[in-house]
Amino acid sequence: MAIVPMRQIVTIQRDGTGELDRWGNPVNTQPITLKCRVDEGSQITSSRSSGVIKSEEDVATARILIDKLADIRYTDTVSFTNELGETIKRKPKEINVKRHISGKPILTEVIV
Repeated sequence: MAIVPMRQIVTIQRDGTGELDRWGNPVNTQPITLKCRVDEGSQITSSRSSGVIKSEEDVATARILIDKLADIRYTDTVSFTNELGETIKRKPKEINVKRHISGKPILTEVIV
């Protein structure tokens, strides 16, 4: 049983596992579907020089919590569709494994 409710679904597409078919083309693997919890957010960051704002840009991130230890790599493509129908499809920027005091993995945190 998960520590936090897992009500969303994330799809992980593994990019090029290094395996080749008999013609030398990379083998595409089947996408993996996992239950998770996704916390989305965005912020505006501004670049300043001498006190003058030069540019502003909107930075959006999503924190995905997956139960136990999930096999996710930095080369994978993670996709998620939120309640508004918007699909987020990115590669992980950060992967963290949260462990219990006993040392067992309880959550995998993926930042995209």
